[in-house]
Formats: sequence, structure tokens, C-alpha cells
Amino acid sequence: MAFSFNEFARVNRVILIWTVFFALLYLMRAMFGLIFMTFVMCFIAHSLSRLLYRVTKQRRKFLVFVLYLVFLTLVICFIRFAFPLILVEARQFMDELPNIVGKVNEYLDEFAQAHPFLQTGVDKIKESLTGEALTSLALKFGRVTLEHVWKYISWFFIGTLFSFLIILDLPDLIQKFRRLRYTKLQVIYEETSSNIIKFGQVVGENFRAQIFISSINTVLTFLGLSIIGTGTTALLSIIVFCCGLVPVLGVLMSSVPITLVALNVGGLKMGLEVLGLIIFIHAVEAYILNPRIISAVMKINPVLTLMILYIAHALMGIWGMLLGVPISVFFYYQISNKEGAEGDGHGHNGSVGHGPRLNNGALAPGQSVNPPTQGKASEFSFLDGLGI
Repeated sequence: MAFSFNEFARVNRVILIWTVFFALLYLMRAMFGLIFMTFVMCFIAHSLSRLLYRVTKQRRKFLVFVLYLVFLTLVICFIRFAFPLILVEARQFMDELPNIVGKVNEYLDEFAQAHPFLQTGVDKIKESLTGEALTSLALKFGRVTLEHVWKYISWFFIGTLFSFLIILDLPDLIQKFRRLRYTKLQVIYEETSSNIIKFGQVVGENFRAQIFISSINTVLTFLGLSIIGTGTTALLSIIVFCCGLVPVLGVLMSSVPITLVALNVGGLKMGLEVLGLIIFIHAVEAYILNPRIISAVMKINPVLTLMILYIAHALMGIWGMLLGVPISVFFYYQISNKEGAEGDGHGHNGSVGHGPRLNNGALAPGQSVNPPTQGKASEFSFLDGLGI
């Protein structure tokens, strides 16, 4: 029997569609940071504009203009006032790094004298905390950061512009997106649209919640460090915010530089005070914020989160730490969702259906390509759930 590409494509349609989709993502990997930043900004801006509309009942485009004007004002204030202070504190931190290492080694020696059986472990820690090693690591990190800083800054401003244009004209864009249902891309649209929208919703809700929690942790850290008097509060607060975008593990990552600075400035007493502050902030996050926000959105155990972060980092690096949890949650929802098998109007693959279909996904005899008008509510239930 001769090979027929059309028959092969018909039978393996789902595999081909998703293979092409992921191949396109791979080809655009150099722009993934810009795409991701634009998406997160769009999701947050859309949520805020909906909230403002419910409160003020003003025109949507006016609210979008006001929202982005306030955002740009905050960015300009940050660049004008906070950024120079952060640079000064970063330079001070690098200058004080040898002293910090010396103080830590003194405390480790005292600890080893009090507990001789831990001398071997303490020696290994001291070997990894030499001034030369830490300085080399800091310089390497700084060089890599400076090499990419302009790219990240350009991504930020381009992403802000793109998100503004998208949110400003979102209703019209959604209508045009929906019309793909009635074009030659119907098969691709039906297979991918539902899953892409659900995945975007999971990622967007996760980062919206994580940014909110990270902002609260940053404010608490800034106030606490200002009261304790560690200095370099702006730099340390920015570190807390950036690390806070990584769930669970971010608290541990941001605790190390804060504790080292406190030990250098105020000795063991200030180090213990800062440690108490970190425990307090972590308790607020774990027992107040996470159960009300993250658990409501992700519903995932912290231990499982650490396992996911470790595996995702090994596979995808920093993007794995950022996207590992929402990707895992999305696939868990997909695996555990049995709606497609219960005959509720979905197709055999769980995507939204429009009437009976044959096993190969073709329309049943006499079935119209265009769905009835009343079916649109279920067809775009995920878009409508986002308030679009």
C-alpha cells in the first residue's frame, strides 16, 4: 500500500499540530524573555483594569491609560531615586565582602571549638567561603549581569509598550482571534486554543500571586532592616523581591546575603535579630499569605514545590525555577480533568467540541462547520472566565 501523507496527517493530526507548535516555540527561544514579560504585564494590567472598572465605571481605554501612566511614573521614580542608591550599596557590599568573610570564619572557628566533632564540616565550609572564591563568584555574576542588563532593560520597556497596545485594543483582538474558528485554521484552533488559554491562565495567576506576596515580603524586609539598622536596605530589599518570585526556595536564597551583612555590621547579636526577622516574614508568608493566595491558586504542597523546582532547574535553568510550578500544575489539571470523557460537549481530546465527531476528528455527516450561536458561551468559557 502506497504511503499517503494526507492519510498520515489525518490520523496523527494532534501529534503534528503540537509538534509544529513546540517547534515554533523553540525557534523563538531567543525572544522568550520578551514574550513572557509581555504576557505577565498583560495579565496583571488586565486584572487591574477590570478591578478599576468595577470600582469607577469609567471607560475602559481611559482606565488603561491611567494605569500605565501610574506604572511609568513609578518606574521613573525608581530609576531616579532608588536605582542610584542600589548601585552605591552594591559597591559597598563588594568592598565589605572580605570583611564579611573574615567575620563568618571567626564565628565558624568559635563554633568548631565548642563542637570539635564538627571540625571537618566547618573546614569544608570555610574552604568554600574564602574571600577569593566569593569575590570571583561575585565578579563573574556581575559581569554576566552587565552583559545582559541592556537586553533585559530593552525587554522591559518593549514589553511594557506591547502590553499597553494589547490591553488597549484587547476586545477587538479577541474578536479577531475568535474568527480563526471559521477559517482554514479551524482544526489547529480547536486543538490548541483551549489548552493554551488554560495554560496562560495558570501561569498568569501564579505570577500575579507570587508578585503580590514578594512585594509584601519586600516591604516587611525593608521596614525590618531599617529598624534593625543593617544598612544596604535598598539592595537587600531588591534581592528579596527578585528571589521572592521563586516559590518556597526564594526565602532561603534571599536569607544568605541578609544574614552575612548583619553579621558583618552588628555581629552575632544583629545576625540573630535578622534571623528572627526572616523567620517572622517566612511565617507570615507560610501561614497567612500562601494559604490565602498561592494555595488557592496552585493548590500544591511546599515539599512537592521544592522537588519540582530542583528538577525544572536541572532541565531548563532559571526558566525552570520560574515556570516549573505552573507547568506542573497545568499538566496535573490536564491529567486529572475527566470532563472530555464525560460527554459534556467536549471532543475526544478534551478540547471544546461543537457537536458529534467521528473517531478521526472529522465532522459527522451533515454537521455544519459553523457552530450554532448559542454554543459560543461554552466555546470561549476560558476567555470569558478571564473577563474578556
